[in-house]
Amino acid sequence: MKVRYSQALNDLIEFDVELSAIPLDDNEGKDVTVNWRLYDGFDTNQTFWTDSNGLEMQERHLNVMPGKATNISANYYPITQAVATRDVTLGSNKQVTIMVDRPRGGSVDLAKSTIEIMHHRRLLKSDQKGLDEALNEQDDKG
Repeated sequence: MKVRYSQALNDLIEFDVELSAIPLDDNEGKDVTVNWRLYDGFDTNQTFWTDSNGLEMQERHLNVMPGKATNISANYYPITQAVATRDVTLGSNKQVTIMVDRPRGGSVDLAKSTIEIMHHRRLLKSDQKGLDEALNEQDDKG
């Protein structure tokens, strides 16, 4: 991961995440995520925003899917350009926005005060939750 701080633009930090091959030596599928932990008592109140095809930000809340168990997949949303969350602590004006260079999936507050974005997923067999096939897409390097 490369990190750059912009002195020209206050409070802008750029993270450049580079992924290498996903090891499959143990014959198990993998989810590759990047997690940002927010400190200083940052309270999201389990509310965040994701963009809707780059047109507008949609407000999202954790654990509000009627009739569904409160699990990770029920709280993951598509992120085509950005995900944002705000500190709801009285008197705070903090907001964290993470912009992505290609569509991803992600969520906020799956663990207290965190933002999670999935960068890659590789399954060697079907997870029995949809199509009856593995998610094992490979490029020319494997």
